Amino acid sequence: MKLYYKYSDKWDILFMILGTITAFASGVAMPIMMWLFQSVANSLVNIGKGNATTTSDCYSSSGSNADPISAIEDIIKWYATLGVSSIVVHWMAYGFWMSSTERQIRRIRYELFESILSQEIGWFDCLNAGELSSRLIEDLENIREGIGFRVADFFCLLSRIIATLIFSFYTGWKLTLVFLSISPLIILSVNLLVRVIIRYTELELQAYSTANAIAQEVLGAIRTVTAFSGQNKETERYEKNLTEGRRVGIQKGIMLGVTQGLVNIVLYGGVAIIFWYGPYLIRNECQNYSAGHWMVIFISCLTSTFALANLFPNIQAFAEALGSGGYVFEIIKRQSKINIFKNDGEIPMNFIGDIEFKNVHFKYPSRQEAPILNGLNVKIPSGKTVALCGPSGCGKSTTIQLIQRFYDPDNGQVILDGRDIRSINLKWLRSNIGIVSQEPVLFFGTIEDNIRYGKLDATDEEVIAAAKMANAHDFIMQLPHNYKTSSGDKLSGGQKQRVAIARALISNPKILLLDEATSALDNQGEKLVQEALDKAKEGRTTIVIAHRLSTIKNADIIIGLEHGQVVEYGTHNDLMQCKGLYYELVTAQSEKEKEKEVDSDKENEMEEALAQQALESTKHRIRRQSRRMSIMLRRTSVVSVKSVASELNSETGYDLGLIEEVEEKPLISMPFIFKILRLNSPEWFYLVLGAISSLAFGGVMPAFSLVFSEVFGALAETDLNKQEAEIRTLTYVMFLVGLAGAISQIISSVTLAKAGEELTMRMRILSFKTILRQEIGWFDMDENNLGALVTRLSSDAASLKGFTGPTFGAILTAIGALITGLVISFEAGWKLTLVILCFTPLMVFTGLIQGQQFSKAAGNKNEATSDAEDGGKYATQAIENIRTVVSLHREENFIQLYEEAFDRDFRSRMFYLHYVAFANALANSLMFFIHAAAFGYGVKLIQSKEMSFYNVFRVFSVVTFAAMSIGRSASMAPSYAKGKASAKRILELNKRESKIDPEDSSGITLSDVNGNIEFRDVRFRYPARPKLRILRHLNLTCNSGATTALVGPSGSGKSTTVALIQRFYDPLAGTVLLDGYDIKTLNIQWLRSLLGLVQQEPVLFNLSIRDNIAYGDNTRQVTQDEIEAAAKKANIHDVITSLPEGYETSCGAKGGQLSGGQKQRIAIARALVRSPKILLLDEATSA
Repeated sequence: MKLYYKYSDKWDILFMILGTITAFASGVAMPIMMWLFQSVANSLVNIGKGNATTTSDCYSSSGSNADPISAIEDIIKWYATLGVSSIVVHWMAYGFWMSSTERQIRRIRYELFESILSQEIGWFDCLNAGELSSRLIEDLENIREGIGFRVADFFCLLSRIIATLIFSFYTGWKLTLVFLSISPLIILSVNLLVRVIIRYTELELQAYSTANAIAQEVLGAIRTVTAFSGQNKETERYEKNLTEGRRVGIQKGIMLGVTQGLVNIVLYGGVAIIFWYGPYLIRNECQNYSAGHWMVIFISCLTSTFALANLFPNIQAFAEALGSGGYVFEIIKRQSKINIFKNDGEIPMNFIGDIEFKNVHFKYPSRQEAPILNGLNVKIPSGKTVALCGPSGCGKSTTIQLIQRFYDPDNGQVILDGRDIRSINLKWLRSNIGIVSQEPVLFFGTIEDNIRYGKLDATDEEVIAAAKMANAHDFIMQLPHNYKTSSGDKLSGGQKQRVAIARALISNPKILLLDEATSALDNQGEKLVQEALDKAKEGRTTIVIAHRLSTIKNADIIIGLEHGQVVEYGTHNDLMQCKGLYYELVTAQSEKEKEKEVDSDKENEMEEALAQQALESTKHRIRRQSRRMSIMLRRTSVVSVKSVASELNSETGYDLGLIEEVEEKPLISMPFIFKILRLNSPEWFYLVLGAISSLAFGGVMPAFSLVFSEVFGALAETDLNKQEAEIRTLTYVMFLVGLAGAISQIISSVTLAKAGEELTMRMRILSFKTILRQEIGWFDMDENNLGALVTRLSSDAASLKGFTGPTFGAILTAIGALITGLVISFEAGWKLTLVILCFTPLMVFTGLIQGQQFSKAAGNKNEATSDAEDGGKYATQAIENIRTVVSLHREENFIQLYEEAFDRDFRSRMFYLHYVAFANALANSLMFFIHAAAFGYGVKLIQSKEMSFYNVFRVFSVVTFAAMSIGRSASMAPSYAKGKASAKRILELNKRESKIDPEDSSGITLSDVNGNIEFRDVRFRYPARPKLRILRHLNLTCNSGATTALVGPSGSGKSTTVALIQRFYDPLAGTVLLDGYDIKTLNIQWLRSLLGLVQQEPVLFNLSIRDNIAYGDNTRQVTQDEIEAAAKKANIHDVITSLPEGYETSCGAKGGQLSGGQKQRIAIARALVRSPKILLLDEATSA
């Protein structure tokens, strides 16, 4: 545990010391109470003796001549004083420890995030981004619980155990030693319990972190999932990993039940021995042991026993913290092979920009079996523009990544100005490199913020200048808030790419790396940006990768790569004369050109093949009267479109209410817990059996106190032989009570673990399916961004365990103890019972304070949770897009955003911690006030002969021990409150009706599909940006069997048109028709099954290549022959078969194990495998 506290400063250490001192001081209150209790017991015995209740001198304390009533009244004052003192020290103990822990967790959280961002890219290739995000949430929560509140509670209980045992030894060492004889068995059982918890906690975390990673991957690719109707398949994949977590959780419940039952048998066995041995000492050593001595020794040992039992939840929390912390601290301690935060390395005084690769060999860490570069030797002179060309997978993008030191070569060197780049300061190196990637990534924030990521201290003038250079200024000024407009998925691909180019140019880098920098631009934009890039290349070293070879023919040097080696080197004219690789690539593209102006033609070989495929398929389907059409999106410089934003204020009839969701407030017709239990109805047998067992276990404590009072009454028997026989019988009864308690606890733990895990899994799946069921517009909302959804899904699902299983059992145990205790105590003395029950509201109040704290912390409208979600959002985005973060050298910026969000969360948490501390202090101190009231009023009832001293003790012991049992369940209040808040959010989300439900089975299906599409007076705005008009009175007809190309500047609505055909959105006005039918009247699943989509930015899943292609048709089992046929049509089959694992090769997270061209071709194969009637190509060949 030492490692867990290494992040404490001097104030934390002071807080922990003070917390520990006050925690141990709190334990001293218990033996003082026992001493007072001994005096009360002897005084009551003397009262009973005066009333001829007893006959044995062993009941009274020798030499006590004071008035018993006066003595008890004085003692009651001490009880009250002791209670107030106990509240103070407990409050300080919990408050200091929890405050210290919150401060330390903040540092651990920040160091973990910093360590993650410091790791080399190869480390991320071997891990799952979703799993890392999950660790940041769940594991840190486990550590917080295990090193804060639970430590304070542990020390308070431990001090109580030590102090009461010392007092017991002082009062009667023989009886105390007998009790301690069972300690080795207790230690062994506790050790077994800890081992079980650690083992199963690690297994559980592993299973659920995998499921969370899947959820993050799926939600991040929601458009792809929706387009291919993959909701059911993704739910099955998610459920498969949850099934493993459920299995481990049930096994954990079984083992916990068995080990805790074993501990109960040991404890109650020890109590039975004391029940026999205590009266034996009273009979034989009357001068040393009285009834008062025996009672306080017994209660002291019993208090130690129950304090030890209450240590188990703390030990469990420690074990879970150890299980979680192992992974967390392993990441923190890991030394990155390429650490951006190290300041070592040389900073060159004169930077020229000469780059050289010397015999470089390289394999990706995650794919050691597939060499990428095989002895690459090439020189890139400074100030020159060098273009890399070659087939997909030849190492072009890898070369760029090596220059940025994303990886280090396995062999050979990358030289910059005569220096191995491994000897150069990494921060300096990356700060002098500008990169525009093939797939543009924009971060949360405004467009201005995103451009400024290239240069944080840039002025507004520099931002605007960079935007103009990237041909982005004009479209930005047309947006509702200009440069303050939020960025993200609502921008078109071309717009995002131009913002990314502006971001790269603003820093005026010495080395410029362009990896398909203009692939997403229309022809007009490409020409302007290309001119800007040509100017930007002056005076710097520029390396260009471009699929359209026409854009690199003016490069100073063109390098042809094949199989990781240089096969050609020269200018465009030189290489064309050589008629080698470059000549073949250029010729292949030229043959497919259909227009005279090469710069404006984007139909290359791949897109032509796809169009031909669509037409051929149409011919073959004539006998079924079904045709295929292809909508191919193109950009052109011929079309000039006026700004649609200029007419924004002139259009009426579309107020913002169109996108507002109506919140319905359901009528609550039953307690919330019953609503949850209804979801648990398939496990009704386990619930019923677990409920009965929990109620029975709750009755164990009152039954024990009843036997205890019977033993005390038996001591009044003057016939010693008869007394011994009665006590022997009661001893057996006590052991049987303990055995019954152990059995009922085992059954309760096993059955409720089964029911709880099933419910938790069901709620996880319900939440996941509900999210997948929402329309795409819902995901566009800022509050439903990927980071927030993943954080919510992970934390809510994890918190549900506080609402089921052990927590539910604890509630029923408390109910069982309450009912049994009330029946026994009301029969013995209803007046005294009512007095003691007056403290029940106070006990409930303390529980509510605890519950409110965590309920607020878990509530969806609480500032702390909002701030934590913001932090999770930044973490998720940084981890998911780590390459962009690293290339921009913005790790420290994301760390700052992350820390600022959690700093706000920290302040909110610190405020509420004091409520929790006070509630626990009050809960631990109520017993002093209960004693004072019970004995004070009990004396009066004895005096008035309304109760005997025997019944006073019976009521007192039954109510007191029942309250102890109820108190044990009160510790579950925080978990219950968190679970309840999480369950409410899941149920509220489930009530939301999706505006376009992908699982809606209603709607018509057409027997014959021709494929005629018509847009009739369509008007549209994105729900998340209602002030920006996208389509205005669009009228368009796309004829069956024809190839329709949509052209226009970025943001003119081309991709929006495709989205409307797929019913990602519905028009605000007008209709979209398929063969004359409004597509809103068609069955949505059937409609989407007709469509084949290839997106501008290909999205692949962390599955095999085979599974990714088969994803194109999720309605059936796609055969291997069909998969290979689609791969051949997409010109990717040969590449796949050349890989060591062929079609079983993993694509990695987001397809990260493949090049951009390979990913795009697999995406094309995925679209073709479903033999779509309508083919939608949104920049399908940009890569």
